Amino acid sequence: MIAKEVQPVLVALPRGGVELVEARHHNPTDEPHLFFVHYWTVGDAVSPAKAIRRAVDTTDVVPMPGGAA
Repeated sequence: MIAKEVQPVLVALPRGGVELVEARHHNPTDEPHLFFVHYWTVGDAVSPAKAIRRAVDTTDVVPMPGGAA
């Protein structure tokens, strides 16, 4: 995600029961800066998947044609 998307994602994940492990960027010279989130969760697969979907929905990600909605 890019910098302006970090805070909404970091808020959305814990609200859905997903524990944040780390947020970082790998390349300080990229433009825009790309950030990565490492997370951890246990339990059924549906609840974390929904939480991750809500977090992704806070970003400007555009689904690929023919991909899952």
